[in-house]
Amino acid sequence: MEREEFLMPTEDDPMQMGKAISGHFKRAMLQQMAEALEDQAAALYRRVSAFEEEDFLVCREIEEHQTEVNRLHLKLEAVRSERDSVLEKVEYLRSEASTMREAIFSGEGTELMEVEFIRPDWKPQEDTDSRRPMFFNRMTLP
Repeated sequence: MEREEFLMPTEDDPMQMGKAISGHFKRAMLQQMAEALEDQAAALYRRVSAFEEEDFLVCREIEEHQTEVNRLHLKLEAVRSERDSVLEKVEYLRSEASTMREAIFSGEGTELMEVEFIRPDWKPQEDTDSRRPMFFNRMTLP
């Protein structure tokens, strides 16, 4: 690229005067273009700043939702545990009913049965006898 030499124009040489004015306009135009690029860069920097703020807010919202997800997960585990407890209770009740039917069909039912209501809020424990009746105490009549 050739370098343009800038000479002080004289009134005698109109060509030289045109080149000097042309060079001045080029510099002014380049200066305006540089300022426009700086303005555009500043606007883009403001957009970057807005994106960083939005990023922060989205991360915070994700954390809040994660807290809610964790709370719901714990609630789900509690519901499943309660369901398992109720299913265990159902299984035990069916077993007790089956045992009573077997006693009736085998003929023990005639001697059985003064029944007494015991515990409707029963929850099985590991140390209790699994064959012990849950809701009714069976007593044989003398």
